[in-house]
Parts: sequence; C-alpha cells; structure tokens
Amino acid sequence: MSTRRPPRPPQGSTHNNATSHGDHSIAAGNIRNVVIRWALQHPSARWLPLLLACAALLLAGTTWPDGPATQYVLWGVLVALSLATAAARVLVQRPRDARIVAALSLVSVLATVGGWLAFRNVATHGELDVTGKITLQGRQPLDDTAHRAITLRLEPAALKGSRNALRLTLAIEDQDSAGPTCVPDSSATASLISSGVPSQQQSVTPGGTADFDLGAQADAVRIEVTLTTGPGCRMNVRPTQVTLHDR
Repeated sequence: MSTRRPPRPPQGSTHNNATSHGDHSIAAGNIRNVVIRWALQHPSARWLPLLLACAALLLAGTTWPDGPATQYVLWGVLVALSLATAAARVLVQRPRDARIVAALSLVSVLATVGGWLAFRNVATHGELDVTGKITLQGRQPLDDTAHRAITLRLEPAALKGSRNALRLTLAIEDQDSAGPTCVPDSSATASLISSGVPSQQQSVTPGGTADFDLGAQADAVRIEVTLTTGPGCRMNVRPTQVTLHDR
C-alpha cells in the first residue's frame, strides 16, 4: 500500500515562505546601514544640518513680520542652538563615538524645525506694529469747547496681516509747554466706529492704552478720539503706539 504525498504548493508561491520576509528585512537593514554610514561618515553629510539651519534663517529674514523683539525669544534660542550644533557637526570630523555625530545632527535638525514653527506662529498670530501706518484726521490743538475730536484711520493695506484686536496708546500733551500744564485734568474717549456709529468706547488717560476687538473680518479701522480737559486748555493728542494682535 503506497503512502500519499501532500500536494506541492504552486511554483513561485511565497506564501508561508520564511525566507521571503527575511530577504525583505535583510534588504531594508542593508539600506538603513548604508544611509547611516553616509550620514555619519561622508564629508557632504556633515554640512547638511548647517545648510538647513542657514536656509531656515534666511527664509525667516525675508518674511520678517515686525513687532516687539520679546515675541521672538523662543525662535532666537532655537536658531542659536541649531547653528551651534550644526557648526559643531562640521568641525567634528573623526569622532571617537559615532553617537556624538548622530546627536549633534539630530539636535540641530530638531532645533531648526522647532525654530521655524515658532517663527511661523509669531508671523501668523504675533503682534504687528502699525504706528507709522495710521493717519490722523482733524485739526489740532483740541480744547474744551467745540473743537474736541480727531479721527484715527487704519486703511485696508495695513490690515493684510489679519489680527482680531487693536491696542492704541495715546499721548495727551499741552499745546504750550511753557505755560501751566493741563495734563492732569485731561483725558480722552476713544470710540471704535463701525457702520458709522460708535461700537466700543474706552476712556484713556495721558499715556494710557485702549484695546479694541476688531472681529475676524475687519477691512479698515476708524477710531474717533474726543478730548475732555479743563477750561481754557489747549491740548495735542497723538498715537504713540498702535499694535495689531490676536486675543
């Protein structure tokens, strides 16, 4: 009585073939080793982190959004870290331990990416100084009778970097600096005009600040400033700082 042999699998089938996955693993491992050796040993690879850091710095410089320097502190720290570690990677040509080179490259790349993200966050949501772009309409000096108001306007061109709030600082000064001062008796009411009527009003003392909510779709800004001062006083009112920002 003959013994029946189990059927052979179809020729060329790799199903349940242990060597098929093994071959792929070996190939992937070889490619990984080649890349690692190139990144750690090849002269051209030493320069890649530094080139990446310099490219990100140059791109940030060409798209600088302005605003106070304090909002760029995180970006500056990360840029300094990326450049320092990238420069160290270039200088370390024959390290005793390959892990030193790998760590320098990794820290530089991560700091560059982090710095770029921090910069883009400031460019999108940071403060914008538009003091030089605001126009003043009205005749000065102002007094305590009929001639009490001026208008500040920010045209659409200054609102390209859209922000949803505006912070306004006002100086209220004596027209005649040689005479008795009226500054302690003076203040102003700043009114944001929407659709021709005041929508937000804030009282501002000399050197004080008003903060207005512009909403998401502001295409122009108009603020009316009305002076309150003592009898016979003649005052000049001017914006010293106008900043667009996000709340």
